[in-house]
Amino acid sequence: MINAPTLRRRLIWTGLATAVVTAALMIWADVPVALFFHDYQDTAWAKFFGFITDFANGAIWYTVAVLGIATAYIRHKSNAEVLGTTIRAWMFMIVTMASSGIFINALKLAVGRERPRLLFRDGTSGFHPFDLNLTDCGFPSGHTQSIWTAMLSLAFIYPPLRPLFFLIAVMISASRIIIGAHYAGDVTAAIYIAVAAAVVWRRWFERNGISVTLARRAVD
Repeated sequence: MINAPTLRRRLIWTGLATAVVTAALMIWADVPVALFFHDYQDTAWAKFFGFITDFANGAIWYTVAVLGIATAYIRHKSNAEVLGTTIRAWMFMIVTMASSGIFINALKLAVGRERPRLLFRDGTSGFHPFDLNLTDCGFPSGHTQSIWTAMLSLAFIYPPLRPLFFLIAVMISASRIIIGAHYAGDVTAAIYIAVAAAVVWRRWFERNGISVTLARRAVD
């Protein structure tokens, strides 16, 4: 495991890099990209992304984690050690999603960035800190945070399926831009927050040497 000072430095530098990229997107690319995809909203491929975007709903992945805990009780109630480590892994997923979700919503209200739909309707793309309703605030993307924290958590819990989890995260986060729900900068910032939350919480849950990984552990 990466030691704490190294992890801190990496998070700081990647955070600064993300901030630069996000700012560049906001200034030069977000509006043109949003308008480009808006012209294709009636195409079949755009409708496909419109369908898969709903799989970012956090309720789906909280349910997966709760079912994981319930299954652990059923399968391993006679084995306290295995039960404890399995529940710990699923709690890691729940805490990662919940904490980053709360942070994202607070940041949305603080920044108050208009969503692309206001650009399409009124031609505006401004910022109104602490002035917009949460549903009108687009930065950072909550759906992106939700799917990336869920998929990163599952990637740590079940490493053999990491390629699938990452593919799902990339596809669904891209859908937020393609369907015009968010600007590219909203998505970029949310991915960083999700990654940071996942690695920090993983370190905390594994602080006593108990891994959150289940796929390689003999649990039966």
